[in-house]
Amino acid sequence: MNKKIFSLVSGILIALLALTLGVGCKSSAGASTTNAKETTTAAAETTAAAETTTTAAETTAPAQKLKIGYISKFLNHIWFLTEADAIKKFCEENGVEYLQADAEMDDQKMLQKVDEMIAQGVNGLVICATSQKIGVPITEKCAKAGVAVVAIDDFMDSYQGGLVPYVGLSNYGVCYTGAEQLAKLANERDFFKEGNVVKVINILSTKIPVLVERVKGHNDALTKNTPLKFPDDFLTADTEQAFLEEALVSTNAIVSAHPEVTHWLVTGTNDDCAVAAIRTFEELGIDKSNYISLGLGGYDLALEELAKGNDSFISMGLRADLHGRNAAQELYEFIVNKTPMKEKIEVPGTLYTVDNYKESPFYKEK
Repeated sequence: MNKKIFSLVSGILIALLALTLGVGCKSSAGASTTNAKETTTAAAETTAAAETTTTAAETTAPAQKLKIGYISKFLNHIWFLTEADAIKKFCEENGVEYLQADAEMDDQKMLQKVDEMIAQGVNGLVICATSQKIGVPITEKCAKAGVAVVAIDDFMDSYQGGLVPYVGLSNYGVCYTGAEQLAKLANERDFFKEGNVVKVINILSTKIPVLVERVKGHNDALTKNTPLKFPDDFLTADTEQAFLEEALVSTNAIVSAHPEVTHWLVTGTNDDCAVAAIRTFEELGIDKSNYISLGLGGYDLALEELAKGNDSFISMGLRADLHGRNAAQELYEFIVNKTPMKEKIEVPGTLYTVDNYKESPFYKEK
């Protein structure tokens, strides 16, 4: 009897225990599910709030202003100052921040200025390099920083091979055209009549490839359009950077060494060189009827000479303002509108003489 009671009690206790445990497990699972749902909902709400905050921040935060920089090899020259003004004006018209720097004809300073511009957050650079080869380290630096580059006036090598997109003159073409006019004047003035000894002075810096290309254009045109056919008809006055003062020295040495020459033709790879030859002729007492000097640029030195009425001087005038504007626009379109940059944009020249020099963009009424 006692065993039966014990068994019955034990069964009841086990059943109660099982029931209690079953209810406990069920309540625990339900709580976990509810908590998980609440946690997920809360997380979703937090994420949504964060996304809303981010979107709002993105909407209200001002866009970073586009920056374009110009680094010139020699910013004190009127040519580069005019070019800089044109780039600056384009930037102002298009809401772009403009920066400029002068490398002062120093390769290391050029690289330093590139680093400084990159540190200031430029998006693009217009560069007139101190030397063609320096384009390799410049373009490598800019590529790593995501900065677009356009070469202006002088070609520049790229670290990827080939040349950097270029805006400027057709060095060969413009100089060929100018020398055709030089030959025309020489023929009209009977420079090549029997008994005259005519020589050409090419004034340049042989260290600067673009200047060598200009001389090739000059000499090809003269060879085609005059009796000057032989290497010794062409004399080279080499300079360091083709500026006025150094061109005076080298040209004086050439002219002084050739007293047998009766008539001179001068091809200056810029106006500095062409005017330096004129100053040399004046100093040595050579009349303007015995020379014709061809410049390139049409800037202040040329205009001052033409204003004197010197019809033995002509200059192929270039547009520094258009060089600058076109270069800035190429960068802007590439950066803003993803328009691929052109490999080369060549700005044509205009022949300036005593008759039309006031048409030069460098001319200012005094």
